[in-house]
Amino acid sequence: MTDVRIVGKALDDFGDDWHWVILHDAEPRGERRYYTRLVDTICGIHLDEGGVVVTLVDTGAPDSPDCPQCQAAGLGPSLRAQIEQVLEEAELVPVRRTTRSAEGVPREF
Repeated sequence: MTDVRIVGKALDDFGDDWHWVILHDAEPRGERRYYTRLVDTICGIHLDEGGVVVTLVDTGAPDSPDCPQCQAAGLGPSLRAQIEQVLEEAELVPVRRTTRSAEGVPREF
């Protein structure tokens, strides 16, 4: 059995983000149908478990998700949180520009 990863909506609300949806231990059961033990998203939304048959419906999904957490799929939640904290702190640091005068003396402004 293998995992199947697709871009899809996590909820019936089509205003929701597109996510990486994972069908865990998926077994094909016909065209666009899979038996799977667990369905969730990369970003942690739990959709179903306990052995379900999932039918994939073409909803015009893009090639990649627009959910920010799913886009950072290779990062663990702890590392992602640390990176976000560093970026937020960096935004608070004032930017200093340095130029050189005609004589080569650095000037900061």
